[in-house]
Amino acid sequence: LIIIFIWLCALALLGYALFNIINDIEETNITKYVFIIGLLVINTLVLGILWLGSIKDFMFSLTYAFKHKAFEKEYQKIKDVELTKENEPRVLLLYCTCNDFNPDALYKSSCQDYSNFKVVILDDSNKNEYISLIDKYQSQHFGVEVIRRKDHKGYKAGNLNNYLMGRDDYDYFVVLDSDEIIPQDYIKKVLKYFAYDPNCGAVQAKHRALEGKNVFQGLMGMCVKSNGTTAQVVKNFYGANALIGHGMTISKECYIKTKGFPLVVAEDISFAVEIKNVNLNIIYAPDIECYEEFPIDYVSLKKRQCKWTQGNLEYMRKYDKDINHSKMKWFEKMDIKLSHYSLPIVPVLSLLLTICTIALGFLGYPIIRYSLTIYFIMILFLCSPLIPDLFVYQRTKNVFLLLPYFIVNIMTYASLSPMMLKTILLGLFGKKATFIVTPKDSKKFTIKEMFKYSYDSIIFALIIGVLAFLSCGSILPVIFIVVGCLGAPFIILLANISLKGNKSKIKEKVQDKKLKIKENWQVFPTFIRGIDYVGYRTFLNYKLLRKSTCKNFKS
Repeated sequence: LIIIFIWLCALALLGYALFNIINDIEETNITKYVFIIGLLVINTLVLGILWLGSIKDFMFSLTYAFKHKAFEKEYQKIKDVELTKENEPRVLLLYCTCNDFNPDALYKSSCQDYSNFKVVILDDSNKNEYISLIDKYQSQHFGVEVIRRKDHKGYKAGNLNNYLMGRDDYDYFVVLDSDEIIPQDYIKKVLKYFAYDPNCGAVQAKHRALEGKNVFQGLMGMCVKSNGTTAQVVKNFYGANALIGHGMTISKECYIKTKGFPLVVAEDISFAVEIKNVNLNIIYAPDIECYEEFPIDYVSLKKRQCKWTQGNLEYMRKYDKDINHSKMKWFEKMDIKLSHYSLPIVPVLSLLLTICTIALGFLGYPIIRYSLTIYFIMILFLCSPLIPDLFVYQRTKNVFLLLPYFIVNIMTYASLSPMMLKTILLGLFGKKATFIVTPKDSKKFTIKEMFKYSYDSIIFALIIGVLAFLSCGSILPVIFIVVGCLGAPFIILLANISLKGNKSKIKEKVQDKKLKIKENWQVFPTFIRGIDYVGYRTFLNYKLLRKSTCKNFKS
């Protein structure tokens, strides 16, 4: 209600500003006058719609600032839940893959300090190199099951349903993506949530990005942790919890009641609606911190953003009525629509603002003379995404990276506008959404490749910039979109700048001491993955004895 009230006040302020602007117009040509007023009204309405989402995000950040200690107390109740060692629930770790296999991530995720679980690889790969890698992994790790299906209908959702439909040999299942790394105490922690709330159908864990391999991945990956630490926590109490497709745990009761995952590209957010419709809860777990890779470069991010845009557009078409008639509370419905509809809607509204600005310029009204208050609010909303990052990084060395991160972030997503508009247009004309696997391997981009992957952004920027200059005498009204799109080639080249990680530093020290180290050596945190040596796996706080070694002891 507070968000709605503030938004209505903002609309009143915009309306008052529009009234003053119209009163100041000196135009004798009645046709021109009507067109100018019409464009100003459209411009103001679009701003008002965009402001609703900005106000929600801003208020969520403020809510976290003032109530984070209260949230911690509520979560402490879940942490205090004690699980009985008798009758441990059966848990499945379902690793979904399609021509994208990370054996190291799967191994780390399977090192759980819990006994009653099973690892299942749901392999939709059609490339022999990945099929061979998965078969090799299965042969080297006892108890791992590999499932392959003949048809690949339904994308990831179909892959999961193919294995789970009709099964009764589990109590809960965890969905893992190819690069997902869950902590060793994941299962023990997540079971506390189900024990705390008997009506809990799903738990979504918090995520953070793994250390970036290059400047692009290192900077852009900062947003993953900050969003999971602040906004998602507030959503747990005052919004609608969503599922992100990995690092999520579903109960058997929930899966059966919902009749499986919807066969759509955005199966995670669609499944969340189904969960609420069967009167079960989704809980966000900020104390369970999982790791994932942010897209390795601009090209990978562009493909992921294309998939998300297609998926959310499909979600809007298929689930809008279901959301309206669902059993969710009104503010949960509003949060879902503002969060997930924004991806396809914001680029369209931004283009509409740009068109209005250029058209007004050609009509002899090159500058919309809003008051300083309106411009202050615009700047505030532009910078407000930095608030969660400030909460998370204020006491770390990464606080100095926030300014370059903010600039790169704005330029990156601005330059993706042409691709997103094209995707939306094709979707509206009936193109079916497809599941695009985000590439995990990067390479050094040449100058030719730099322009190959950014030519659409450059052409878009030039068209918008030239039209704005001809109509308004300046590109200032469209400066953000023009600079962002023209900056795409430079954003691509950020992936060429490698970051020197811990492994590189260790290698230098080893070489300085003239020591030899085996070729396949690795660096990893021992709280996630143990050191495998002479029959034992040594973790940070405990040791595991290999089954084969134990049998030899007994004999």
